[in-house]
Order: sequence, then structure tokens, then C-alpha cells
Amino acid sequence: MNEKLQRLSRELLFSDIPYNFSTIVKDELGLDITAEYGKIKLKNPLLVAPGQMTVSLSQILKIKKAGFAGCVLKSVVAEDENGNCSMIKYRRKPTFVETVYDEDDTEGEFPIIHWDGGLDTRNLDQYCDFAVSCWKHMSPDFIIIASLLGHLPSYQEPLNENEWLYTTKRLYDAGYRIFEIDFCPFLREQNQLMNQKTILRWYRCIPEMMKTRFKDILVFPKIMNLDYGTEFQMKMVESSIKAGADGVVIANRIYISEIGSAHGGKQLRQRNLIQIKKVHKMHPDYTISATGGVYRGSHMLDYIQAGAQNIQILSFLMGKLKKPLEKKTDRFQQVFYKLMLDPEDGYLAGLLKTEGKI
Repeated sequence: MNEKLQRLSRELLFSDIPYNFSTIVKDELGLDITAEYGKIKLKNPLLVAPGQMTVSLSQILKIKKAGFAGCVLKSVVAEDENGNCSMIKYRRKPTFVETVYDEDDTEGEFPIIHWDGGLDTRNLDQYCDFAVSCWKHMSPDFIIIASLLGHLPSYQEPLNENEWLYTTKRLYDAGYRIFEIDFCPFLREQNQLMNQKTILRWYRCIPEMMKTRFKDILVFPKIMNLDYGTEFQMKMVESSIKAGADGVVIANRIYISEIGSAHGGKQLRQRNLIQIKKVHKMHPDYTISATGGVYRGSHMLDYIQAGAQNIQILSFLMGKLKKPLEKKTDRFQQVFYKLMLDPEDGYLAGLLKTEGKI
């Protein structure tokens, strides 16, 4: 074990993560943990993914205090200027939320969330009030990313650009310049839309439309996990590249119709690693934000070494743990500490091992 890491880990077990944590790591351990989200520099690779942990200002402030490099706001369902909302069925509360575990997770350390909820339940005016309040806490060392879902047409149907562009403009006017497109797992509920031509059309047309209207924004579509094989996963990425997207998020959870929920955990991480390696090999300069099944620093390192620029966390923050985490503070700080500073299997320990310093 590296003595300097052990000392730093012990010191921060009982105190807040300092704002200059990445500088301390550089000075004391000789590790550069800065990362990127497209053209945006991050102080470290850890972001909180969009979901129930990014729906309030109080959560955003806790995420910032805990040491994360940023977060993605829970996705808004787009409206046009008259309040019309074609995807309103996804503006819904869950009727069930439960934590499950993989069979080999006997100690309940790797929680997986099953739920049937949708995107943010607020209308666009209410959501923009929230987004404005969050934006005030954006800083060079803490980025806040917008996320939205708008009209998704069948192959022959015209795209309702007004929904996408009006909602993007509202968030743009609030200050946002980074946008994720949330092609969420629950789209699998609409089987009539789940044909390959239709899906590739979305990935081709929507990023192009947004970037044509707003020249200085960064757009990152989420890649859906579908049952059409790795080749089709690559086609979605290729469509995004041709559309001028600045990168992709790989990838949404795996929707399981039998339980009416998406699934994550080890299965998702293994699938996403295969995709990331393939995308990075074919497009080494294309931005990849990785998400799915991250509970250990070694999981983070696997994604980074596969070609991801950064890591998004959600289930580890939301799920019930049977085995308590070591740091006795709020869940955001506990998870950041576990992922980064665990002296045996944290991200820093993994980097030190890679460089032969342990």
C-alpha cells in the first residue's frame, strides 16, 4: 500500500473533500486526475448522472461540496412555445422503486435500481426556474449539464422541431451550453418506434438540428442499449458523428420488458465496456462519457482505460446498501470517498498501481 495515499485517505475520512483536491493529489501522489467533457476541462472524472439525485438545488449543492466535477440535471420533457408536449407520458412519477442485487453480490455492496418512473415531472416553466437556480452555482471547477427529451417521430412522421428548439432556447437563455439528449430506456415501451431506420433517424437529425440553430453548444446523445447487436450500437454512434454531435454517453441501462424497468449493474458495465472500446478504437478523438455499474475505483479505471473521458454515477448514490460505507457523512461524500480514496480499490490506488507506485 502506498503510504502517502494511506495518509491522505485517513485524513479525508473524517473531513470534507477540499476544493483543491485534484491539486493535493497532484502534489502528494504525483497523479493528474483532471479529465474532460468534450472541450470542457474537469477537475476529476466523476459526474453525477441525471436522475433522482439531481432534481433539487439542495442536491446540486451537496454534489458540489462532495467533490464531484459536475452533474447532469434530471432530464426535462420538451415543450413548444404554446406548452404542447408530445412526450408528456414520460413526465411521470414512479409507482415502484426498489433496489436489487446481482446474484454474486452476497453482501449487497452493488445496488441496482429498478423503477418505472420517467423524466422530470415539472412543466417547462417550473423546470427552468429550477435550472436557473442551479446555474448560479456553476463554476470553472463544477459544470452543470442540461438534459432533454423531445418529440421522437416514426420514420414517415415529420420531426416537431419546435419542441426541441424552444426548450433548448429556454435552457440556453438560462446559461446552459452543454446538452445531453436523453434517448431513455423507457422508449422501449413504444414498440412501434423501435425499428432501426427510425432510431438512426433520431440520432442523425436531432443533434444536427440543435447545433445548426445554436452554434456554440455541445451536444451529447445518450446511446440506447438495444437488442440489435454491437454493430447497430455502432451505427447509432456513427449517426451521431455524422450529425455533428460532440460526443456520446455510453450507455443507457438495459430495458427489461418483463419487469417494466431498466437494469444496470455488472451486466451493464460489461456491455458498455465493449461498446466504449470499439468506439474509441474507431474514433479515438471522439468524446465518450461512460455510465453504468460503477461501484469501485477499479470500475472507473476500466472505463477510462477503455477510452472514456469521464464517468457518470447514479445507482451507487441511490441504492440501498447492506454493507455501510466507511465515511460517516451524506451519501454523495461517502460515494466520492469510496470511489476515489479507498486505499485498496479506489481510483487513486488503481492509478498508482498502473504507474507501478504500489
